[in-house]
Amino acid sequence: MIHKYKYIILGGGMAGANAATEIRQHDSEGTLLIITKEADKPYHRPPLSKEFWTQADYPKESIYYSINNDKAIDFLMETTVKKINADQLTIEVDNGEVYQYDKLLYALGGAPKWIEGPESDRVFALRTLEDYRGIRQLTDRSKHAIIVGGGWVGAELAAGLKMNDMDVTLVFSNNTLNEKRLPLALAEKFHQRFVDFGVNLINNAKADSYRVVGDKVCLKLEDGRELTTDILILGLGLQPNVDLAKAAGLEVGNGVIANKYLQTSNENIYAAGDVVSYPDLIIGRNRFEHEDQAEHSGQTAGRNMVGMEEVYTHSAPLSYTDVIDISIEGVGEMSRNRDDEIIEEVGNGYIVYYLNQGKPSGILTYNVKVDMDKARDILANPPETPGELHGMLKPL
Repeated sequence: MIHKYKYIILGGGMAGANAATEIRQHDSEGTLLIITKEADKPYHRPPLSKEFWTQADYPKESIYYSINNDKAIDFLMETTVKKINADQLTIEVDNGEVYQYDKLLYALGGAPKWIEGPESDRVFALRTLEDYRGIRQLTDRSKHAIIVGGGWVGAELAAGLKMNDMDVTLVFSNNTLNEKRLPLALAEKFHQRFVDFGVNLINNAKADSYRVVGDKVCLKLEDGRELTTDILILGLGLQPNVDLAKAAGLEVGNGVIANKYLQTSNENIYAAGDVVSYPDLIIGRNRFEHEDQAEHSGQTAGRNMVGMEEVYTHSAPLSYTDVIDISIEGVGEMSRNRDDEIIEEVGNGYIVYYLNQGKPSGILTYNVKVDMDKARDILANPPETPGELHGMLKPL
């Protein structure tokens, strides 16, 4: 028996949820199925490393999407897609059942990068609500956590756990925390704030493997040092889930390759979220792992699945973090494709213009709020000389 749907969404993350919302707004009758590996229906993910740790009264039920209550949407939970038969417009799931679609959304995100070590209920990569629950449960009876990786999520979680009376060690490979994204002067301020806050920072260190001994986890570093902890959390980034797409004959690279309509090399399959490589109108082809990208790409893909042929114009997606008493926002490319930067002090904060061959490729704010749509406009229509960037953005 083949189960037939007009629309099938692979992935129950934010991109899939936003796509489903748009499909329902523009096609109230087309049959719709969402398939996810998780036991939870779609939810908003940023609070897992932010508000859930910093706001004791944060309403956890508010993270769920309203589409979860739509009785006209079917869900396959805790289900893995094993094969896409693009020529036959079908997919096969792990129990052998086959589902047919008219339009398919590939929104399978990425898998957390890992290091060698056994499966353990004391080792996590904070990616899902289930991961959060496991970490939270352990913090109630544990004293120490090691976090590997100094990106946004790792830094947020380190500060959040410290606020929840945990001893926290943050291990990262650079000399200064977040120096890949921040100018060195601001990275040093960011780094020092964590030191002052009581987080133990171990820099210039790479994790090699771990082992579990009783109720302890022993983390081995590449230089031979070994650290012991109650909880180990890996924040080493994501590997985009492209294997299924590649096997189906879709074009892949650093993600699943899509055109300006977020349509893959197969006209009936679209891609969105962390996994999609798309032609950004401002900074060129790219792949972003951020909330802003997941939401907007999911919305555009959903509208195009119902036949709207809308160009994806949400360029230079926003990334942000709020950690301790520091607020950072950025648009465009900040961690690569930069050869210089202009730092403008504004009150108690800073605006940073990252330059690539004399043109701004990204804009970041540190403890100051600006109109980020205006920032995108500067990236799309830069001034003739870098010196003219001064004063173009005003604090709100």
